[in-house]
Amino acid sequence: MYRLFGLFLILAVPISAHTQQTWKELWHIELDSTAIWDIDPMHQSIIYQNQNIQKRDAKGQVMLQESIKSVGNIQKIDAQNPLKIALFSEDQQSICFLDNALALQGECTNLSDLNISLAASMSASIQTDRIWIYDEPNSKIELITLRNGQGQQVQNVKGLLNMKSIVNMQEIDNRLYLFDEANQVAWFDQFGNFMDVATLPANKPIYPIQDYFLIAEGKNIQTININAEFVAFFFAGDAVLDSKILKMEVSGDRLYVQTQKMLYCFKISQVKIEN
Repeated sequence: MYRLFGLFLILAVPISAHTQQTWKELWHIELDSTAIWDIDPMHQSIIYQNQNIQKRDAKGQVMLQESIKSVGNIQKIDAQNPLKIALFSEDQQSICFLDNALALQGECTNLSDLNISLAASMSASIQTDRIWIYDEPNSKIELITLRNGQGQQVQNVKGLLNMKSIVNMQEIDNRLYLFDEANQVAWFDQFGNFMDVATLPANKPIYPIQDYFLIAEGKNIQTININAEFVAFFFAGDAVLDSKILKMEVSGDRLYVQTQKMLYCFKISQVKIEN
């Protein structure tokens, strides 16, 4: 379930050609700044706020809504697999899974049962029945197979990479990205083998695209390389966004942007490349 297409890589990194793109706003909805959300491969958005979870279609219209108070507070949604949506509760130290109708799939997984001391973040994996978990006290990444609880480990992550406290991890395009509080990003292949690490400007929303990163500056987005050097302008939101960007995500040819009060969906409507 790939997040990016070749078209998006051309737009993000126009090194040998002059590229112009026009963004078309498809929809926007009101959203609390503390809401948790993710986008599945079919451009459906899964949104959690006020102990309720919504599923919206590719046009931003509500399809389903359910109360999930029994799950506790949710810190992360991972919708890579729309048939097995992962909900991570750092408070409860558990991961629950929803089907495509937002119904709980069996009992939630207690991470202590998987010998995790304290999970700071998790990510679903494109590998069947596997999840990534970052165990903060032990500074290790675990790739766990859910059906038998077995897994493989990457030990002493912070020590080896000189990273600070880990705040997020996410598998994107067959890479696992690890983000710390100082905007250092390390990435690994799908088997947990270390690939590279970058130090990016602090306190700015970022989103990785292969060996490049999108970085938000107020209402605008730029593309930078792993040395934090400017590569290209990506998105200008001054005229369309209500406030600065808090989070962004790419899915196919669509860009999703969260601000203080809104969630926006944009699509590339025109591309012109001149040699």
